[in-house]
Amino acid sequence: MKVTPRRAVLASLAAIALAAALVGAAAARQSTSQATTITFWQTMNTQETETLKDLVSRFESSHPEIKVEMTYVDFGNHVQKFTTAAQAGQGPDVMRADTAPDVAGWAAQGLLTDLTPLVSARAKKDFVQAAISGAQYRGKLWAVPQTVDALALFYNKRMLAAKGLKAPPATLSQLVQYCQKFGAAQGIALQANGYWIQPWIWGYGGGLVSVAKKEIYVASKLSIAGIAAYNRLFHNKCATSNRDFSNEYGNMMTAFKNGKVAMIVNGPWSTADVLSGPAFKRSTNFQVATIPRGPGGQGSPIGGASFVISRNSKQAKEAATFINWLTAPAQQAIFADKNNLLPSRVSAYALPVVKKNRIIVQFLAQMKKATDRSAGPQGGQIYTDFTPAVQRLLSGKLSAAAAARSIASSWESKLFPGYKVVK
Repeated sequence: MKVTPRRAVLASLAAIALAAALVGAAAARQSTSQATTITFWQTMNTQETETLKDLVSRFESSHPEIKVEMTYVDFGNHVQKFTTAAQAGQGPDVMRADTAPDVAGWAAQGLLTDLTPLVSARAKKDFVQAAISGAQYRGKLWAVPQTVDALALFYNKRMLAAKGLKAPPATLSQLVQYCQKFGAAQGIALQANGYWIQPWIWGYGGGLVSVAKKEIYVASKLSIAGIAAYNRLFHNKCATSNRDFSNEYGNMMTAFKNGKVAMIVNGPWSTADVLSGPAFKRSTNFQVATIPRGPGGQGSPIGGASFVISRNSKQAKEAATFINWLTAPAQQAIFADKNNLLPSRVSAYALPVVKKNRIIVQFLAQMKKATDRSAGPQGGQIYTDFTPAVQRLLSGKLSAAAAARSIASSWESKLFPGYKVVK
């Protein structure tokens, strides 16, 4: 058959397109085979993990030279798991850390890569002060902050309104009064945990520890007064009888989500889960307020998450590219929108999706009243003996004074030798 010029041109174009496709496919295979794989251990909850998976896919699409191998690690075990692995020369390239207690401790042990030269000066200036301070140790940057957070008071607006309560309690004594307006075990659910009792310690003018002054305050008269106040509210008939300490967090969340209890204390990481509950099908029924002030002050522990790179990483440059991208304002805004996580970057708060987030705005009021809980490299270990003592207190096995003295004694002997225990 005679080939016309037009058919010849079409045939040539088809051959060129086929060749280009084959070359592109080969290049893609070569790019994939040459991609650097970084391992990433993350501790996010179910809702946050869904957001994270999507962002990791976006990162890999925009950075085909880097592949991210992600593994979930239970938050309750992440410190021991990473520490053990890193000390053995193993573990991931990137680890998600609990900023305040983890970073200084791991840096002091020599388990991390110094990120000072791997994060731009512009980014460093853009981090919220509460976030960047926890990521530094001895003048160097060891982590890239992802979020900031603090405990706040959550309440069911409809339940409070039904009791004639139009605004959240302003003081800790008023919190007790609010609780007592509800039936047995319907007012508030509290945790038997050293982390959750801290706002009451600060609210009564007490403290934990000062590394600068080398003093321990948890057994002071004011701290004991705060611990005693928490104990009284925990045992008030208006509070839930949450005595199953191994499942207390889940029990608290279930009760609140189902409208069985009017108030709880929790952080921004839990809000997506709260909003999945039947009591909050109308999202505005869920409200966040600052933890009420006490007779001696007001406070809530500053927390947050960050990303560190292990000293064992052979791909520190690629790992830094990943965590710098993941903590950029655009990605932080996605976490804010999907999961109500508070960004660690100042500029992220100017983005429309963050500015219009009611829950984040409410949490920012709490952040203004939050308290620095940093305690040096040993900070991550203060809850090891803190929480068990609180549980013995709430089980009726120790008085507030005895529990406080037990905590102070453990800290002085194990974590802060030579520190003065202030009474």
